[in-house]
Amino acid sequence: MENTKTKEGTNKGGLKEINVHWFLANVFMHWKWFALSIILFFLAGYVYLRYSTPVYNVYSRVIIQDKGQGSEYAAFQAIGVLSGSSPVDRELEVFKSRDLIERVVRTGDFYIRYYVRGRFKDTELYTRGNSRKFYGELPFSVFVDSTVLSNLAGAINLKVSLTEKSNYKIEGSYGSSTFITESMSLPCVVKTPIGELLIRLGKGQLREEYPIEVQIFHPLAIAGSYMGRLHAEAPSVRTAVIQLTLSETHKKRGEDFLTKLVQAYNRDAVVDKNKAAESALTFIDQRLVDLKSELDAAERNTEAYRRENHISLLPTEGALLLTGEDESYQKYADLQTQKLLLDYVEKQFKSNDETELLSANVLPGIAPSIGQYNSAIVQKQRMLSVASPELPIIKRMDRQIENIKKNILSVIDGERKSIEEKESQFTGMDDYYEAGTLDYPRRERELFVYQRQEALKSGLVTSLSNRAEELKLTLAVDIPSAKVLEYPLASGSPVSPRRMFIFLVCLIAGILFPFLVIAIREMLNYKLSREDEVRRFSEIPVIVSLPLVKTKTPLVVTPHSTSAIVERFRLLRTNLQFALESPEKKSIMITSTISGEGKTFVSLNLSMIFSLKYKTILVGLDVRRPKINTYLGLPKHVGLISYLTGDETDLDKLIYKGVNGSNLDVLISGIVPPNPNELLIEKTLDSMFQELRRKYDYIIIDSSPVGSVSDAFLINRVVDATLFVVRNEVTPKSAIALANSIYEDKRLNSMSFVLNAFHSGRKGGYGYGYGYGYGYGYGYGYGYGYGYGGYGYGYGDYGYGYSSDE
Repeated sequence: MENTKTKEGTNKGGLKEINVHWFLANVFMHWKWFALSIILFFLAGYVYLRYSTPVYNVYSRVIIQDKGQGSEYAAFQAIGVLSGSSPVDRELEVFKSRDLIERVVRTGDFYIRYYVRGRFKDTELYTRGNSRKFYGELPFSVFVDSTVLSNLAGAINLKVSLTEKSNYKIEGSYGSSTFITESMSLPCVVKTPIGELLIRLGKGQLREEYPIEVQIFHPLAIAGSYMGRLHAEAPSVRTAVIQLTLSETHKKRGEDFLTKLVQAYNRDAVVDKNKAAESALTFIDQRLVDLKSELDAAERNTEAYRRENHISLLPTEGALLLTGEDESYQKYADLQTQKLLLDYVEKQFKSNDETELLSANVLPGIAPSIGQYNSAIVQKQRMLSVASPELPIIKRMDRQIENIKKNILSVIDGERKSIEEKESQFTGMDDYYEAGTLDYPRRERELFVYQRQEALKSGLVTSLSNRAEELKLTLAVDIPSAKVLEYPLASGSPVSPRRMFIFLVCLIAGILFPFLVIAIREMLNYKLSREDEVRRFSEIPVIVSLPLVKTKTPLVVTPHSTSAIVERFRLLRTNLQFALESPEKKSIMITSTISGEGKTFVSLNLSMIFSLKYKTILVGLDVRRPKINTYLGLPKHVGLISYLTGDETDLDKLIYKGVNGSNLDVLISGIVPPNPNELLIEKTLDSMFQELRRKYDYIIIDSSPVGSVSDAFLINRVVDATLFVVRNEVTPKSAIALANSIYEDKRLNSMSFVLNAFHSGRKGGYGYGYGYGYGYGYGYGYGYGYGYGGYGYGYGDYGYGYSSDE
C-alpha cells in the first residue's frame, strides 16, 4: 500500500483535523508569495513614513519655588517680603487650565498656521526653524485683531502667491464667502467678511513656485487641542518639580509654546502676589497721612507747653527715674502700635468679601495664617474660572477658607489678650514711676505727658513707614514662582509614527497576509487538489496514485506499453494481489463518490492489466448508465441484465470473449432495467458470481457511484476488495467524509483509495473525456449533495446533474 502515514484522530463520517506540519510545508512551498508580500508591505510602510507628518515630544522641567528654596528667595523671606507656597498638585491644574493656555495661544499667535501644499503631503511652516527646501524664514506674517477673533466662528483660509508682475495676490475664503486682494508690496490690509487682516512683511522672500496657504482658527479651538496634547506631571511631590510634555508636529513651535506657558504662569503668580501687597500698601499710606497730622499736632502742643511754662530740661537728679519711665512708656507705645495693627487686620479681615487678598506682612506673628488664607483664596479663584461653584471641590475649599478664618480670629483674640495683659503691667509701672516723681514740679510731669504722646505718634509713623517700604520692595521684586530647570527641548526622533514599529508591523503583516490568502484559498477550494489532502482527510489506505495522462482513448494499457500510467496500473495489480491474500479472493469492485472521477477508466485499464497474465473478466454492474460498451464498441442490448431477469440462462452466451484482440472477457450490463435496485438484490446475482469465480482468476466490477445510488452496497456481498476512486479537481473535499463513514462502518469490503490524475501533490488531470450522465435522482441519507456527469442524486429529496468524465 502507498499510504504509510501515521494515523490521526478523526470524527466518524467527518474530515480529519488540519495537520500543522502539512500546513507549514504548504506554506514553504509558496515562499515566493511570502517574499513578495513582505516586500510590498515594506514598500507600503516606507510610503506611509515618507508622507505622514511626524509628531515630536517637547520636554521641559520646572520647579515650583517654596520656602527655603533658592538663596535669593530665602533672603526676601527673611525680611517678611515673601511668604506662603502653593501645593504642587494644584499647580499642575493651573498649567493645564484653559484660560492660561488660551492666553499663550493668543500671545504667541499659535492659532495661525502656514502651509506649503504638496502633491501628496503638505509642509507646515513656522516663524523659524523651517525646511530650507521651501522657506527658512516666513516671507510674511498675519496679524489678526482681537475683534476679528471674537467674531470668528470657523476657519479663515488664505492663499498668498506672486503674480507675473511680482505682485502679492491674496485669495481667501470664510465659510461660503470668498475674497481676493492684490497688492504691490507688503504690508497690506485684507478685508474679510468679519473684519480686516494685516499682512506684514517677514524676513524671507516669497517664491512664485511655492505659494503659502494660511489657516486662522479661533484661539479657543487651538487651546482645546493643546490641552489634549499637553501633559503635566510631578514625578515627586517632595521635590516640587513639574515635568511638562507636549506633542507637536513642529519642534520649534512646541519649544516656544512651553517657554511662553511658563512665562504666562509666572506672570499670573506675580499678579496674585502683588494684589495683597498693593492692598496693604494703600491702607498704610492712608493711615500715615492721619498719623503724621496727629504727630505734628503733638509736637506743637509740647512746644507750646514749654513756651508757656518756661521749661527747658529735666532735673539731673530725676534723670534715672525719668529714663526708666521713658523706657516703660516706649514699650507701652510698641504695645499700642501692635494693638492698632491688630485692630486694622481684624477690621480688614471681617470686611473682606473673598475677592481681595489680605496683607501678610503687617504683623509677623499672624503672617503664616494670613499667607495660608491668601493662598486658599487664590486657588479658589483659579478653580472658579474653570469650574462651577457647586462642585464638591469648591465646597471643600469654602470649608477650608472658613476654618482658616476661624483660626486667624482665634490668633488675633489671643494676641489682643496678651497685649492687654502687658498693658496692665505697664500701667502698674507707670504708677510706680509717677509715685517716684511726686517731688518734681507739676509742670515737669505734665511736660512728660505731652512728650509721651509725641513719642507714641512718632513710633507709629516710623513702624508703618518701615512696613510701607517692605511692601514696595515686594512689588519691585518679581521672583518667578516656577524656575526652569530644563528649557524646552524637542525629541530628536519622532514619537509618531515610530519607524521601527511601523516596519515591524509591515513585517508581521507581510508574513500573515500570505497565510491568510492560503487559508482563504483552502476554504474556497472545495475540491481535492493534492494527494496530501486525501491522506490528511482520511485514514483509508491509498493503494495507488495514478498520474496525469492526456489521451483520446480511455484504454491506455496495451501488452507491451511501458508508459508511466501503465506502470502505475501494474503497481496497482501487484498491490491488489497482496491485498486479496488468497486465490479464493478474486472479485474487485471499482466505485467512486460521484460521476466523472474516472471509475470506468480505472475498471477498463485494471481489467486489461490483469488480462495480460491472468484470465480476467470485466463485469459492468453500473446498470443505470452503462458506458463500457460505448468505450469498447460493443452492442448494448445484450448483457447481464438478461441473465438477472431470467431472459437468458446461459451466461456464456452473454460474455464477449477476447475483446479488441486481447485476452480480456467482458460482461456488459445490457439494456437499462426499470428496477435495477431490485434486480441486484436477487440471488441470481450470487449464483452468477459463483459461476464466474469458477471460470476466471480475477473479476473486475464496474459499479455505480456510492454517492448517487445504493447499488454498490448491494453488490458488496459478492466483492472481496473495493477500489474507491477520487479524482483531482473533481472530487469535493466534503465527499471524503462519506468515504470515511463507509470505511469506518465497513459497508464496503477491503476498501482502498485510488487517486486519479494526481501528480506530486499538485493539481492535474488526465486529458480524455466522455460524456456520461444519469437521468434520475435517488435519496440517500448521508447529508451530502454532489452532481457531475448527469448523475442526479441528492441526499434527501434533491437531484443534480452535470456533464463530466466517467
